[in-house]
Amino acid sequence: MKEYVIWPEYLLANLSRRRGRRVNKALAVTKIKPEAVLKACTELNWECRIEKGRFPRTWFESHGFKIIVVLENEVGNKHKLIKTLASKLKEISEKLV
Repeated sequence: MKEYVIWPEYLLANLSRRRGRRVNKALAVTKIKPEAVLKACTELNWECRIEKGRFPRTWFESHGFKIIVVLENEVGNKHKLIKTLASKLKEISEKLV
């Protein structure tokens, strides 16, 4: 089993790459809530949990949580995992609008 730490800042459209965004703007979301992340992980059949924490690069304006994804099988790499989660969050946010 491997644990991946994913910060919400990785997925936000209003942040630049320098400030922490790791996906392109087409996959990024404008707002991120812990409930939406848990729903996305459930739909992807991933075990995940939300913990308190501040993104080190922007600790002063952080969301105050981090996402821990626990997977038994290797996904490949962390970047692929982040892109998969981002696309699922984008899909969920489009359904809500």
